[in-house]
Amino acid sequence: MYDLLENIDESRIQKMQSILIEWGVENFIEFPWRGTENKLHALIAEVMLHKTRAEQEVPIYTTFTQRYPTIIDALEEDPENIRRLLKPLGLRWRAEKIIELIKVIYQNDCAIPNTREELLELPGVGQYAASAYSSFHLGVRAPTIDTNAVRLWSRVFGFKPNKGTYRAKWFINFVERITPSDGFKEFNYAVLDFTRTICKIKPRCEICPMINYCDYNKAHAR
Repeated sequence: MYDLLENIDESRIQKMQSILIEWGVENFIEFPWRGTENKLHALIAEVMLHKTRAEQEVPIYTTFTQRYPTIIDALEEDPENIRRLLKPLGLRWRAEKIIELIKVIYQNDCAIPNTREELLELPGVGQYAASAYSSFHLGVRAPTIDTNAVRLWSRVFGFKPNKGTYRAKWFINFVERITPSDGFKEFNYAVLDFTRTICKIKPRCEICPMINYCDYNKAHAR
């Protein structure tokens, strides 16, 4: 599969990058964690987003940040209150991981790691959360991969994904390749917003700015 993607013309990738970044700047969706300078809140937001719609997270995140402006506030809270607050997000284990994450960060002199490798050692921080936090809040180039990204790139570049694609080395290498060195943060945000509003499960190809560069559209055009 990677051999097929490796042969994609570089000019096509650059055009796609340019289109997405421009679209993303014009259609950027404001979520409260995107503009925060509080590193703890930013990291917890990325953990909260695991298998959760951003719109569903907004009220929970807002309440969390208001109740716990500092790590000490969260650390001194009764863990049961945190569990109740996070319950609407589902995934019971996530609340336990967030409680554990707060304790670990506090034990680390309230410092959050600034490398992806160290982030992955923290409770509840998986591959996506580590990459998203690195890209959006540390300014470190990192490919952000979730099931929505798999859907987008499989359509644009015409390959058939499966349940394990987002973890496959060839796909990770491919997304690494197409993530630009300049403007990677804007690019990654654009991918998130584009798959939320345009390249959804039922795609809105009629208003897609990448329509002329998408294999899915060519295959389904009438």
